[in-house]
Amino acid sequence: MRHWLLQISIHQTEGKEFLFYGFIGLLLFLAVIRQAFPKYFTDLFRLFFRTTLKQRHLSEQLTQTPLPSLLLNFLFFIIAGLYLTFWLDRMGRNPFSTFWWLFLCMIGVVAGAYLVKFIMLHFTGWLFKVHEAADSYIFTVFTINKMAGLFLFPLLALMAFSAPWLFPISLALSWILLGALLLYRIGLTYGVVRKQMQISGFHFLLYVTGFELAPLLVLYKLFLLNFS
Repeated sequence: MRHWLLQISIHQTEGKEFLFYGFIGLLLFLAVIRQAFPKYFTDLFRLFFRTTLKQRHLSEQLTQTPLPSLLLNFLFFIIAGLYLTFWLDRMGRNPFSTFWWLFLCMIGVVAGAYLVKFIMLHFTGWLFKVHEAADSYIFTVFTINKMAGLFLFPLLALMAFSAPWLFPISLALSWILLGALLLYRIGLTYGVVRKQMQISGFHFLLYVTGFELAPLLVLYKLFLLNFS
């Protein structure tokens, strides 16, 4: 029994070490992006916090620098996958033999979900001839995702390395943060889509239900079925 407990302790320590090195790697990755593309970061934060009236000009500048955008999207997928992995693992709903297999699966789930969303939005824009509105919606979604990844990073560090009693507090703070970002994203989207499509609040509500809330409910149902 003592030997079994010692093995668990060793595996947990090794897991924490790998996790620590992983966080250091993510931090270095973020630092390299920040150092290589300082103007992109400045424009991204200015656009998010709406500290300038030249928002359209900033949006065009951000879309003209695809490499940092791609790298930050990749970082978001990793952070979102890690966040879901922490949550499911703490709830005891890990169907895999290791933490890392669940982590890879969650990255695939997040990336797949946003790939489907990206395709559906482009298809909707083509079908109803609202390409500009669809592109603006996609740009808003991925801009907020980038900021969500940056804001979640310190909370993930707390969830991974702090005392056990801090985990539920960090998780609750993350839910508040993600809920606020979702509402902010919906508000921004409504402003953009209303200008370009002249739709009513009711039609936009249906739009939000179809593209924002329904996918979340489907993913939640899949989690209950496959990770219970």
